[in-house]
Amino acid sequence: MDIDSGRSQQKYRTRRALLAAAKSLADQKQPVTIQAAADAAQISRATAYRYFTSSEYLMREALLDAEWSTPEAVVGGATDVRERVRRVQAYLYDFTFRNETAHRLFVAKALEASVQSADSAKPALRGARRLPMYALALEPLKGTLSDADIEHLGLRLSAASGVEAFIALKDVCGLDDRTARAISESNILAILDSAIRP
Repeated sequence: MDIDSGRSQQKYRTRRALLAAAKSLADQKQPVTIQAAADAAQISRATAYRYFTSSEYLMREALLDAEWSTPEAVVGGATDVRERVRRVQAYLYDFTFRNETAHRLFVAKALEASVQSADSAKPALRGARRLPMYALALEPLKGTLSDADIEHLGLRLSAASGVEAFIALKDVCGLDDRTARAISESNILAILDSAIRP
């Protein structure tokens, strides 16, 4: 998925607007519902329900999203692509670690929603916040790799990081935090190196 392409970028903006509206409602001690968030974001209710299947799911993601840094803040002034990618991986791991319970509950709700909407042709994207982070981190590769190869690399990195990888390292592999963190970084750098080294 090209997060920077027209339709994908519009979906990303719509989702961000709904999350911001939900956070604003919560800050004002107002009930957070899909309808209220849609109204506050000036988005149709039908559209909002394509992004969130329940008000609880919306609220859980809004709480996590409120702490989320921008891709620019995470990548910082690093110019070396390995360092940029390493910073994104470290941020994703640390963010999940700090919010582990909230992430586990969020994943549980997301999986429940995907089962309930199994009949729909295409389930709505979850947060997809790691995609633009890796897209920014990989910008120094423009001119070295094709746009398609950079997009594919971003998808590979996204699939190997974040809460799903964290849960696999902790629950499936039974690793302590230090080992899980080290393996997460080595996996990400191995994926990157396989794409950029002859």
